[in-house]
Amino acid sequence: MVKLTSSLTLLILIGLGLGLMADEGQPDPLDLLECARENWVGDTFHGTIVLQLFRPGYSTEYRMEAWSAESGAPTFIRILAPEEEAGSGYLLLEDEVLYYNAEAGQVIHLSQSSLTQKFLGSDLALEDVYRGTLSEDYEAELLGTRPAEEDEIHRVRLAPKPEAPVVYGKLELDIRDSDCAVLLIDYYDQRETLIREATFSEFVQIEGDTVRVVPLKTVVDDLLIEGSRTVEVIESYQFGISIPPERFTEACLVEGGEACGLS
Repeated sequence: MVKLTSSLTLLILIGLGLGLMADEGQPDPLDLLECARENWVGDTFHGTIVLQLFRPGYSTEYRMEAWSAESGAPTFIRILAPEEEAGSGYLLLEDEVLYYNAEAGQVIHLSQSSLTQKFLGSDLALEDVYRGTLSEDYEAELLGTRPAEEDEIHRVRLAPKPEAPVVYGKLELDIRDSDCAVLLIDYYDQRETLIREATFSEFVQIEGDTVRVVPLKTVVDDLLIEGSRTVEVIESYQFGISIPPERFTEACLVEGGEACGLS
């Protein structure tokens, strides 16, 4: 939700997709992807996020509060629950990732690769949480278009550019024509095996300089482990708000309160 958000924005106007037509009468996949990115990441954000983890034999739940600057960078995530994790948090800056362990009172500098690793043991990575998945490290190809409830759904393949620092062999997206909402992302490994599937729902329109369509619910299934699922729900949200620059500092991560620019 939180570039939360996520590294998931990745990705406004209603009906813009209808105008993105190439000479052949088909949408240009690069235009579709750019339109989707405008939904994915954009204005500043503040909200509360619930992350539910379901695994064979057990389940757990995290609650977080998140802030992100315009386009998702930087991003600040504070864990609220469970009790043993409360107060810990993450600070994602342009070139570094900081994790604060509240119990130990210690800040740990993480590598950029941590953005693509499982976040809190879930099926989401940090870049998914702050919407960083739909980065510019991919090239787009239109696979086809199908009708759906007085609309059209475009299937777009994203293949990583040479030397791109990504972990997936490719992504395939379902993008709704009328508003460029991403409905589904299929994740393939380097051997082109489908390993994860994410679906997005409960969309809300966010008014601003443009109209953005943002999903409040994300469901991610690990297709390699039966019964392994992560559900992310944005419980409350504010977009286009003023966030004090102190919020995105190590002092705020550790001390909270006045160190975050709060009176």
